[in-house]
Amino acid sequence: MDGMTAPPVFSAHDLVAFTPPGSPRTYRLAPLTYRERIAFRTALAREAGMRPSPQDVSNGLRTALREIAPTNLDEALAVVDDADAVREAVDAAPDDAALKAKLAEAQARLAVIITACMDVPVYAELRAAGERWTGMAPWVACRHALRGWEGPGLPTFQRDKGLVPETLLDAMPASEIAAVGLRAFLLVSLDRSAEGNSAAPSPSPGTPTPSPEG
Repeated sequence: MDGMTAPPVFSAHDLVAFTPPGSPRTYRLAPLTYRERIAFRTALAREAGMRPSPQDVSNGLRTALREIAPTNLDEALAVVDDADAVREAVDAAPDDAALKAKLAEAQARLAVIITACMDVPVYAELRAAGERWTGMAPWVACRHALRGWEGPGLPTFQRDKGLVPETLLDAMPASEIAAVGLRAFLLVSLDRSAEGNSAAPSPSPGTPTPSPEG
């Protein structure tokens, strides 16, 4: 979701046309009314569960390391601490290229530790929760925010009781559900007075998602 921008949204009735990169299809999205946003968040909690915070995931990784007790435990814990510090620095200065490069290096070192801890229950459960949220959030957003579509391979658009039917969403390419859902998520997250250039929440570490542009 990082780096996504949208035109200013002044009314919940304004529709935004979004074409995923490289797609011949265009989707029309609404930012949702107050009541619709409540319904969306309720469905998101039901379908996607709780999204672990970055700190939750890091703490779970530290617990898993202590459980498997490698001979270089202190060194491994320091790698986790360093990755946390660099991530926080990037969050504070997202356009800093040097920090981004440093984060990539920290994540490469962290990947070795993640692999070692992958099957430790406390960490595996956090990763599973993160994967569930990352996968389901765009799908739920599409059901609530889509107002129309056009392009090859798509059936006639319809909504039933304020939602796009689940079977109709199956007609969308999976990659486009992710891209369209992320854009819808951004629109839902915008304040009514927003001027655009707002980002939706980032997924948990270790749960990569597409970052569509356009």
